[in-house]
Amino acid sequence: MKPSQPFQPVQGSSSLPDRVAEQLRSMIIDGELRPGARLSTEPDLATALSVSRSTLRSALDRLERDGLIVRKRGIGTFVAQHDHVHTNLNANTGATGLIRASGATPGVAALAISQGVPAEERVIQLLELEPASPVIVVRRVRTANNRPVIFATEYLPTALLQRGAPPPSLSDLEQSLRADQSLHAFFKTALGLDVHHGMARLRPAKADEEMAAELQVPAESLLMYLEQVDYEADGTPLLLSDEYWVADAFAFSVHRMN
Repeated sequence: MKPSQPFQPVQGSSSLPDRVAEQLRSMIIDGELRPGARLSTEPDLATALSVSRSTLRSALDRLERDGLIVRKRGIGTFVAQHDHVHTNLNANTGATGLIRASGATPGVAALAISQGVPAEERVIQLLELEPASPVIVVRRVRTANNRPVIFATEYLPTALLQRGAPPPSLSDLEQSLRADQSLHAFFKTALGLDVHHGMARLRPAKADEEMAAELQVPAESLLMYLEQVDYEADGTPLLLSDEYWVADAFAFSVHRMN
């Protein structure tokens, strides 16, 4: 039986199961394979992709581990029914704004704030701090419609809180984050600061055991790592964010111009 989906014979230089998994992953993310769609049988799918059934099974194992497909014994293999948060990476609204803009409700599943933490070298360089400067560290798990989707660690210069009038306390910061979830909003309301722009770097990453437990995904699941520094209009760094986003929970768009 010929598969109904537009599969292509797999080609490339990486391992064959990885190439098969990547084609299917792209089809799922691009919407060619819709949530809930039933994949063709393994023999038909292997034939369409021009691979062996053992190669196909290895690829499907990867996709199942990443939460992109669901296998039901005796019934078939289906695309997972996850709702995607559609995000426009051109806008620097922070994760809270991106989740809200998608129509989902942002929330926090876990939140911990530490003060006086000695900054490591990378943090010192990116936030342009003096050596051994203390920072405030915010660790939290962000949710969209109650689903954990982002594991975040954020670094603020301790001196930043002194710019408020009166200076806010850590308790004020925690209350603000639990109520509004947005550090950008806290900067504006408590410190009178506007985030002018951000510089971000993105790369794939895999969930370690802690992230996997917090995000409720299998260990080694594919995540998207985003490192971002937010700045004032004069170029002063305000915030460094390390965010690990559940890959299949988001659909990204970028406006590109020649």
